[in-house]
Amino acid sequence: MKTVACSLLILLAAIVAQAQTPAEAEYVNSTLYPSTALLYAQEEGGGMKMRCTATAIEKNATGYIFVTAAHCACEDNDEKLITSPLKTFFFITGDEGVSKDFLRATVTGCGYQHRGDDFALFQVDTKAVFPIIPLGTDPKILDRIVNVASPLGLGKQVFFGTVSSPTLDRPVIQDDINWTKAVLLQLFGVNGGSSGSSAVCLDQRAICAFVVGNIGETNIVAMPVSRLIELRKALNAKSYKWYREESDDIPQFHAKKK
Repeated sequence: MKTVACSLLILLAAIVAQAQTPAEAEYVNSTLYPSTALLYAQEEGGGMKMRCTATAIEKNATGYIFVTAAHCACEDNDEKLITSPLKTFFFITGDEGVSKDFLRATVTGCGYQHRGDDFALFQVDTKAVFPIIPLGTDPKILDRIVNVASPLGLGKQVFFGTVSSPTLDRPVIQDDINWTKAVLLQLFGVNGGSSGSSAVCLDQRAICAFVVGNIGETNIVAMPVSRLIELRKALNAKSYKWYREESDDIPQFHAKKK
């Protein structure tokens, strides 16, 4: 049975790879790949630890807005029903070349994970150039997708897959995250570190979902892009009651007296 299963996975991966066109390869290389960055957090000892993957979605006067998953950068307080950024310094890097440039990333919005808004927004002030990936519409069943992420911290990699279900109509709760009404993907190769990366529907050339986790190590869970669009509208209108820019109730580091 294991041999048959492995053969089927190899065959499916080959079919997905063959479906890639020269135009799609050019799009990934020139746009999606360089728009993707690795998110790092500075640890108490000063070292840097990779947390997740982020994508540039908007350019503004001082730099760019990046998006990743809320569980990469924020923490819910289920007693006060709020969410706030983790108390640490965040940085992004394009992961290019031997000498990596780390750019300071400031959290500008967090989604409340208990209600399924697993998104975090960052402002990155820089003169560096990142292509922008627009926000599209929610995916449909069997839509072909491409994903660039850094699973297990191994650097940016490209994955092709399909939408196996546009709506997960089950009460799936994992830790603080409510995954009800999520999207299920068949996207082989993603792993820890891929969270927050964008799933781009190839027919749209736009983001249709964001990878947040997996169920049973075989089904990749993604949040539909419409939820991010709604979250951004609420944050901009100051009507998203769950978000707090700072909270003393969510400590990150603890000082000790000598």
